[in-house]
Amino acid sequence: MPRYSANLTMLWNELPVLDRFRAAAVAGFRRVEILFVHDLDPAAVGAALREHRLELWLFDPRPGDWAAGERGLLTLPGRETEFLESMQEAIAAARRFGTKRLNALAGIPKGVQPEEARKTAVSNLRAAAALAAAEGMKILVEAINNTDIPGYFAATADIAADLVAGASSPAVRLQLDQYHVGMAGQDVRAMLRKHRALVEHVQIADVPGRHQPGTGKQPIAEFLADLDAMGYQGTVGLEYRPQGSTEESLAWLPRGARG
Repeated sequence: MPRYSANLTMLWNELPVLDRFRAAAVAGFRRVEILFVHDLDPAAVGAALREHRLELWLFDPRPGDWAAGERGLLTLPGRETEFLESMQEAIAAARRFGTKRLNALAGIPKGVQPEEARKTAVSNLRAAAALAAAEGMKILVEAINNTDIPGYFAATADIAADLVAGASSPAVRLQLDQYHVGMAGQDVRAMLRKHRALVEHVQIADVPGRHQPGTGKQPIAEFLADLDAMGYQGTVGLEYRPQGSTEESLAWLPRGARG
């Protein structure tokens, strides 16, 4: 059985963020992930991880100006220095928390030709890969569908995998989010088979709605079985919006399987 991490950006959303660490531990999780840890007090995050014996499996570096609609810096020409600074900041935080995976958002390269955006992304990944590798960390690239984020460059798993391959570094890997693959109209099981050699982390949520498994039409049980069959040694992130309470949304996953 794969291991699971509770996504604290989406689960227990009725609680203050720092209280969600305790909720995850009480629910039986040993791993958590979060989008933007830089928005939180690092001392408080470190204390919560230690107190509840949790591992921060993954987080995202700064994505640019989120309030202004930016969704990552990876593909934006002219922002290379800012991207590298965001990675340096994230690596320093990851070192503090013991995190080994950083999900670098590709962004919305407005007015930029696709080949230029790709070239920028590959160059940025290669520059950041050396920094991450020196710390034993990995940079992840994730596909995010264009319904949820119109204009997002890495709109499909194939595009995200192409950026990973272009970086030519074992420190750059693919984050395969089953929800985004499904929303893009693709078969997540086929994408897993196609890109399995690049996959470092996976996340799940049902389609439509982005709720827990069993609320939509995605073959999540089969996808998880495929991970088992391929010998996946990573973690499955629960990045979904609970339908009902978070506790109700976890009924599909036995407590003994969560840690």
